[in-house]
Amino acid sequence: MKNFLNPLILMFGIFAMVTFSSCGDDEPIIDTGADGINVGNGLYLAVNGSDPSSTAALVAENVGAPDFGAQARDGFNAGYMWLEAGNYNVVQITDKEVTATIGGTAAAEDDGASDCGNTSYMRVETAADGPAINVATSGLYKVSHDAMRNELIMHQITSAGLIGAATPNGWGGDTPLSGSATADGASFMIEDVVMRAGQWKMRFNCRWDIKRLIDPNGGLDASNGYETFTNFGGTVDNLMPGGSNIELAEDGLYTITLDWDPRDGWSATQTRTGDAPTLSFDPTDFNWGIIGDATAGAWDTDRDMLYKDGGMGVHNWYGVVTLAADGQFKLRANDAWDLNLGGGLAPDGVSTVLANGGDNLANPGAGSYYIVLTTSDDGTTWSATMTDLGWSIIGEGGPAGSWDMDTDLVAAGFDAGVTTYTYTGEFTTGEWKFRAGHDWALNLGGSASALILDGGNISLGMAGTYTVTMTFDGANYAATIVQ
Repeated sequence: MKNFLNPLILMFGIFAMVTFSSCGDDEPIIDTGADGINVGNGLYLAVNGSDPSSTAALVAENVGAPDFGAQARDGFNAGYMWLEAGNYNVVQITDKEVTATIGGTAAAEDDGASDCGNTSYMRVETAADGPAINVATSGLYKVSHDAMRNELIMHQITSAGLIGAATPNGWGGDTPLSGSATADGASFMIEDVVMRAGQWKMRFNCRWDIKRLIDPNGGLDASNGYETFTNFGGTVDNLMPGGSNIELAEDGLYTITLDWDPRDGWSATQTRTGDAPTLSFDPTDFNWGIIGDATAGAWDTDRDMLYKDGGMGVHNWYGVVTLAADGQFKLRANDAWDLNLGGGLAPDGVSTVLANGGDNLANPGAGSYYIVLTTSDDGTTWSATMTDLGWSIIGEGGPAGSWDMDTDLVAAGFDAGVTTYTYTGEFTTGEWKFRAGHDWALNLGGSASALILDGGNISLGMAGTYTVTMTFDGANYAATIVQ
């Protein structure tokens, strides 16, 4: 009997495919008897009209669920497999006999969720005795099935990359790996890439996941929504779909490989090949702040900004400033006037080069503004952007019920050097965070009484109507949450 397409496997109930770890005790029982179909019980994706056969292990896979984070979901299984262009049926095998045939019509979906162009995938609503499923293009696919929704997702993998604070482009963009895939396997690689101590992940097609069943408010439907991951975390030696960030302990030059075997799934290596170039610019020498008579600190006290490494020699400082209707302001470093920036800066999100010792920045009007200050040439040139989006709440437990939709806090002005932002609305017991400018670069979490940059998600013990008040004294953020 012909072995079709290097395991094209779908298993009903505990539906799963090619594992991310090596084969072992979890392999399906292969019956090599002379009669019937030589595979164990389950559902298989087979070329239309062909008998299925397989030597691959089957495992379930975690999803991203409505309350955020990777977790198990009954009846959800997924994996990566090579599909030749053609027609397929899902067949149920019981005691070496085909006992059911399942099919459906593939429809193209495009969610725009990729940062490098591959935003489409195929969705099949499966049904008993449905038509054969057509795959138009041969390639390596992430295939997932959710038994709760009876839907099959097929997403072709065309690129792989690294992302994270440890990588050259930081969390702002992928560092691409070179390579390709065939029916016999796939290999992606980057050699001698500069990486810094920090966290990172691997992902395909510049996207984190495919979100399914979005509710009308923009989030995942709490009753049956889910995300199928297109990223790996965990550790290099044990890749996990949607796993935690991978930790890199030491700066250096690294060669990173990501390989797929049709039987054993994905594996990766990380080899330190040399020392990283010495950093000539130390961002900790620059404590940037916003000062002026339009701010809560007037010309006496700076409103501190928060630093994040942008990767590839890019350094960013982020802040939200509440301005009065009148007055002016500037940006300065280290609470001193030795390095102060001015010129022209409009709240249009356009990057503008500022001048050391330049004119005071014009006040765009009363309100809250998100400012990002950047240098990519070790402080020779400083540029900034400003938008009129301040602080917001985002998350499944927040008023919008979504990790894709912000609820803006109201700037309540400032008094005695303390800026206040507030919102009253409905919260659930799900998780949420604060973020600025509708952008994840500046997000706060952890303890409400002492919010920190990139802190953990916040959750409330009981659903209800709450008033959330965030305060900023120029150096520290805190919040009170009152029902």
